[in-house]
Amino acid sequence: MIMKNRLKIIMAEKGVNSISQLHRMIQEQGHTMSRRTLDKFVRNENNQVHYETLITLCQVLNCELHELLVLQEETND
Repeated sequence: MIMKNRLKIIMAEKGVNSISQLHRMIQEQGHTMSRRTLDKFVRNENNQVHYETLITLCQVLNCELHELLVLQEETND
């Protein structure tokens, strides 16, 4: 099993069209997160995620953790 995030899907559902827009939203709500962290997260290229990152994304996007992260079977693609 591997963990994947649904950030792109949630962004689309919330009308957030780009990582730049999401980054601005995060800053406007008084949070800090690097653009690099967002880029890696949206591409599922991170090996670890800080709790603060998950909390911030859930707060800014008004979603629950179980909506953001999902477990998937590994494929050999």
